[in-house]
This record gives sequence, structure tokens and C-alpha cells, in this order.
Amino acid sequence: MRVSRIRKMFYSLIIAFALMPVAVCAGEKNAPSYSPPVQARLLTDREYFDVLRKGINEANAEIVVCAYLFKTLEGADGYPERIVQSLSAAVKRGVRVSAVMELSQKSGDLLEINAKTARRLEQAGIKVCPDPENAVTHTKLVIIDRRFLFVGSHNLTQSALRYNHEVSVWIDSPAMAAEALDYINSLCEVKKRGNTR
Repeated sequence: MRVSRIRKMFYSLIIAFALMPVAVCAGEKNAPSYSPPVQARLLTDREYFDVLRKGINEANAEIVVCAYLFKTLEGADGYPERIVQSLSAAVKRGVRVSAVMELSQKSGDLLEINAKTARRLEQAGIKVCPDPENAVTHTKLVIIDRRFLFVGSHNLTQSALRYNHEVSVWIDSPAMAAEALDYINSLCEVKKRGNTR
């Protein structure tokens, strides 16, 4: 019953946002101006993993991942390992794959976990960009073929992908994907310019 109410709330928000008149944002300098229709689907709990992996496996040109926590265990059969396998297979079939990861923390478990996964991704031919040091990158975002977005609460961990109660949204919107890519690219550019703490 509660999940049903949450779904209705998210669908209502997505529909309201997608149908919002462009005129509302006309006076704002960098305001988004999405033209309907924007398709969206709520992904709860384990459903996210299935839809995300399907999207990665069907990608034709580009995959961009922005991850706060990407915890893999080489040789295991966990959900994060399957994501790594799908990303690696995408590279082998000619898809450009890149990842922005939270690697700015000075020490701790999160840094070690992400650094280990980053090395594995690079070995698979995936370009890894560390996030800027001036802020923690808590983003959980995947953009596929400059059209499909996955955004929400899911980290790329076994707990989040298989066991936790999590909510994310799949969105089909080239305009929103372009804006998300600009944001992700700005994180890498900040790091390259050396704007640090």
C-alpha cells in the first residue's frame, strides 16, 4: 500500500515536471526547457538493477556513469560485478564508456573501495575521471546514448542493488540527458583546471 502511494507521488511529480510550460522558466537564465513528452518510469528496489543492466547491454554509442559508491568484488557473482561485466562488454562492442567517481576523500573505506573499482574499470578500457576535490560527489546517475537517464538513490553496491529499499527513476529525454551530460562534464573539467580546496 505504501509503495503504491510512493509510486503515485513520483509519477505525479514526473508528469507535472514534464508538462510544465516553458513560459514558467522564460525569465530564468539557465532554466531547463523540456518539451513534452518526457517518458519516465519509477524503479524501486531490485527493479533498478534489471532495467539498468538491460540499458547498458543495449547501449549503442555511449555510457556515462557518475557514482558516489561503486563497490565491486572481483570473482564474485554480485550485482555490481554484473554491472562491471556489462560495462566491459559494451567497451568491447565499441561503446564509449566513462565514469566519474567520488575519489576526492583523503582516506577511508569509501576511497579504497572506489579506487579499487576505478582501477578495474580502467583495465577494462573505461575512462575514469575523479571528481573535483572541492566537494563530495554524492550523485548516482547513469546516462545512456545521450537519451536515457537513471537517477535516484541507488549506489552501485550489492546492498543497494539487491537488498535495500531504494527508489530511482528511468527517464527517456534527450534534452534532459544533454543537461545531465553538461553537469557531469563540468565535474571533470573542474578537476582538470585544478580548482581544489
